[in-house]
Amino acid sequence: MVTSEREIAEALKPKIAIQCAKSAILISSLKNTTLDSASINKNNNEEYLKEVEELKMEIFKQKLKNKKLKLCSVTELLIQVIVLLSIWTMLLLLAFN
Repeated sequence: MVTSEREIAEALKPKIAIQCAKSAILISSLKNTTLDSASINKNNNEEYLKEVEELKMEIFKQKLKNKKLKLCSVTELLIQVIVLLSIWTMLLLLAFN
């Protein structure tokens, strides 16, 4: 029986070696995919950060534009009030003369 156990062990060695090699290949491929996914995530994060910065700049530009529009609308309102007061003054001067 000793020889048969040795024969079985000798016969199983190549199969075990093949299984170990397959396992090693699978593990290395898993490591590569996790490394690839980590690098992809890093690239995605960098892209997201760039996009966030661009959106922040766009918001800032829009806020400046809104401030300019508010200033222009206030200026236009003041001009309209001055014109209205001028017309009223002119009409009053014409009415009392």
